[in-house]
Amino acid sequence: MIARHTLVLLMLSASIPTYAQFQQQQSDTISADKALDEALKHSSLTEGKAPFHAVLEISGPSPAYSGGIDLLWAAKDQYRIKIDSPAFHQLRILNGTQVSEKDEGNYYPRWLENFVDALLDPIPMAANFKGRNGAVSVGSFVTNSCIRRDDRPGGITDQLTWGMICFSGSEPRLASTLTTNSSLDFSDFKSFGKQQIAHTYTTDVLDYKPVTGRLTVLEKLKGVDASQFAIPSPTPASERIKTTFVSTLKEESLVDDPPTLNWPSVHEGKTEGYMIVYARTDRTGQVRETSKHNSDNPGLEQFGMEQALRYKFHPLIIDGVPQQMEMPLVLHFVSRVENPLPNLNDAQTRAQITGCEIPHAETGQPSYLESVSVNEQGKLTGEGFPDANKPGFVSPTQFLDLESCHFAPHLVNGQPTYYHGLLTLPR
Repeated sequence: MIARHTLVLLMLSASIPTYAQFQQQQSDTISADKALDEALKHSSLTEGKAPFHAVLEISGPSPAYSGGIDLLWAAKDQYRIKIDSPAFHQLRILNGTQVSEKDEGNYYPRWLENFVDALLDPIPMAANFKGRNGAVSVGSFVTNSCIRRDDRPGGITDQLTWGMICFSGSEPRLASTLTTNSSLDFSDFKSFGKQQIAHTYTTDVLDYKPVTGRLTVLEKLKGVDASQFAIPSPTPASERIKTTFVSTLKEESLVDDPPTLNWPSVHEGKTEGYMIVYARTDRTGQVRETSKHNSDNPGLEQFGMEQALRYKFHPLIIDGVPQQMEMPLVLHFVSRVENPLPNLNDAQTRAQITGCEIPHAETGQPSYLESVSVNEQGKLTGEGFPDANKPGFVSPTQFLDLESCHFAPHLVNGQPTYYHGLLTLPR
């Protein structure tokens, strides 16, 4: 998920100076461990102790990413959860050490499990962040203060522990979680007893398309009906669906005749390198779900994500039982550049822009270059300073405000084409 991950990290980097602003507003800091504990205490339903009933409705970019969750919760070892989606349904009851699980469908998708985690265990990766001596800013004005983990044994990121957890407010509340295999944003907080509980949860699928879950019912249970949690006949482990997050080394040892990938040409960027695709299999080892993660050439990620669905692995067997797998699937690509993207000069770029005033640098006046990237629909997708790495370059404090500008699509042989442009601007 390079675009989302990179964007998040860039936003965090860009926000570093605001830490001083936080200090000026008398913010406090607490240890990362305390932040994790307090966030769970204040914004995790299952830390509230009191029995509750919750209903979550899910909608996404297509009907395939829709459904609902109905949860009756009496205690951490006593609950009943009903999960529904177009292709998968599950009724799971936990009562002490006994489990009843009835599944319809042979694959439990990650995007659906993310919403189950939101209700039952919103920080399932918390142990990866404990005891690492980080700190979190807290205060009523704090909207995003994060702890991160990025272990690099041998200079390569450990995708099994990589991630980020962000907090907001003075409690603090949980704002978002991001790891290689999951992502969740928490918003629309409302009081529930002594807690502040998010009522809107957002994850993403495929190429960062959002899927949203909204709490439509959240109510305390005045009494617990024991019959709701009765399990006349427990379901054996061999008939239950479980998923294990495995390393690249493990998945490579299980791959069954990897497909040959005929990589398409690219318009720009690296022609040989690697990408990581998040992949999740069913219990037979067939990849059933993929999403973008990162790539040496983002232009190839869509193809890589689609081709990863062709991968088949030997089943992962644990204690004699086949399990679903999820993994950082590493793909090596070899491509070539064809039809390179147009690079427009200052005059050409200005000819594409209407609806706003772009200042001109007069002859002899100090100036600098700003680059823009525009997609086929005429949407501005990026800005930059192409001379930023040159010795002595003094970067402007901000990009030119182009919000009111309209960018016309650039036509090549009559077809709209993604393009890059340069603007020479006065200092």
